[in-house]
Amino acid sequence: MVDNDSPWWGPDKQEQSSQTSSDTPKNVFSGDVSSFSTPQAVNVTQMKDPNQFLISQFLIGLFLVPLIAGFLMSLIVLVIEPGDQDNWYYDSNYQPIFDDSVEINDEDYNTLTVDFNIPNIDLYEIDDEDYYFYTGVSVYGDDWDDYGDCYFDVGYHRLNIYVESEDNRRWYPMECYGVLEDYNFYFLKNGQSITYATNYQSQIDNVQVEGDEDSDVSGILVNFLPFLIPVAYFGILVWSFVSKKKSLGFGLLGGIFVAPFSFCFSMIFLGFLFWDL
Repeated sequence: MVDNDSPWWGPDKQEQSSQTSSDTPKNVFSGDVSSFSTPQAVNVTQMKDPNQFLISQFLIGLFLVPLIAGFLMSLIVLVIEPGDQDNWYYDSNYQPIFDDSVEINDEDYNTLTVDFNIPNIDLYEIDDEDYYFYTGVSVYGDDWDDYGDCYFDVGYHRLNIYVESEDNRRWYPMECYGVLEDYNFYFLKNGQSITYATNYQSQIDNVQVEGDEDSDVSGILVNFLPFLIPVAYFGILVWSFVSKKKSLGFGLLGGIFVAPFSFCFSMIFLGFLFWDL
């Protein structure tokens, strides 16, 4: 018989207790462990599909943008004058009266002074800047044989050919043909006024002047306005597909056929609107 100082239950119970304590899971975290094991709820904003067809964008591209573009184009055509007209000038005087006189080369000439609505520039500046300048004198008759004309063109005639009157003013000779071929016509320009001198004794039917100047910046911009609207339209079209607004893009493609009708109807509407203006 073996003597055992330990109680009969000691080792077995201690081993059982040790095994039991080792089998029990220990909570090494402070707080509620369930908060780590439960999935966290996240609010995610639902993103729109860029390829989704939107009827509102399609209708804007199909009708609204072409209608506005057609209306603006017709407004520019009817209201805004082309920029080159700002630089072109023309004025005339019908059946003027030669009620004054001057002595040129010891001969008396009837004279007429007309204040034209033209730029205040002299002939030498016109010649130096290569501007166009033309002035003419005309008489009409019952048939072609009674027609006569005298003219001076800066681009064709030279400014170093002139005659002086008794008051030392320079008079430029005009080239004549028709019934005026056998008469002398001269003119001088002083700012916006042109004085004509002639030994022709009958009635002159018309005197006129026309010319141009360099284009200014505002005139050039006005000329480009009709081209800016189509460029802007196709720019919006390209932008709509690049930015994935395909609904708007397809509408704009269809609007290419709508815009001409908008332009025509706008021209008719604005034509009646401005008819009495």
